[in-house]
Amino acid sequence: MAYLNLASIRLCTESEGPGRRLAIWVQGCERRCPGCCNPDMQEIRKKIIVDTKDLIELIQQSMSAEKIEGLSFIGGEPMLQAEGLGEIAVWAHSVGLTVLVFTGYLYDELQAMNNESINKLLVDTDLLVDGSFIQEEYDTERDWIGSKNQKVHFLSGAYKPGVEYEKQEHQMEVLISEKEILVNGWPY
Repeated sequence: MAYLNLASIRLCTESEGPGRRLAIWVQGCERRCPGCCNPDMQEIRKKIIVDTKDLIELIQQSMSAEKIEGLSFIGGEPMLQAEGLGEIAVWAHSVGLTVLVFTGYLYDELQAMNNESINKLLVDTDLLVDGSFIQEEYDTERDWIGSKNQKVHFLSGAYKPGVEYEKQEHQMEVLISEKEILVNGWPY
């Protein structure tokens, strides 16, 4: 088992990909896109260290309680933690969950890296949204895509092209608890 450095988790969201999903935000990103919606997740520093085994248990609870259909890996930059996320993705596929990964890298760049952990993660990724966020190209047509330059790669048959247009709007979710207020999605 590997460890992950996480920034946040949402046990159920409908604004970070198609359907009901558990979203995992990793801590740390070297790309530092201007206008990033998660600037506090860019710094490479220890935040919430989690064993993949414990994260899988949490996902199982969400599957039961929230009836999620998949996982979304967001950041920060998920490819910086590809080894641990790859373990989670392999397990997710074994229990019928789909995997969506958002990355600032281009798909071609990831393949050219010839990194074993990244390659393993890509094998168990159903949807890959690639490319740096470009604030001047903010995308208002696709549901959960940040900027027009970002491309959706359908790496399996789990989803068909067009799924990113189903709701025809960006959504924002707010979760209020006794301890915190969490906001995710794209407010504009």
